[in-house]
Amino acid sequence: MHELAIVESIMETLIDQLRIHGCTKVVGIKLEFGAMTAVMPAAIDFAFEALSKGGPAEGATIETIIIPIKAICSDCGTETLLEDYLPFCPNCPDGALQIVQGRDEMKIASIEIE
Repeated sequence: MHELAIVESIMETLIDQLRIHGCTKVVGIKLEFGAMTAVMPAAIDFAFEALSKGGPAEGATIETIIIPIKAICSDCGTETLLEDYLPFCPNCPDGALQIVQGRDEMKIASIEIE
């Protein structure tokens, strides 16, 4: 489960941000992941709950957003939203798709602290 390692890194960042801003508690956090990272929001929630127990992020709300896969065809220029990765354009016979969104995004979009 790579979500545990991801949340461990997030917890380190949260602690750093609390220290930087002179705060003591994380109230909420919003995360964004590209669909191709295969991150499971339920696993992120579970790991966050387990790793935050007894710390400054315990009880914080967590919102995980999965960014959909968006691709552009190198031949016809069609922009397509995909449920699953496809290497070739669904609209023309020869076009290769270039993924422009939803590939490897992993970021803390916002942190609410007090």
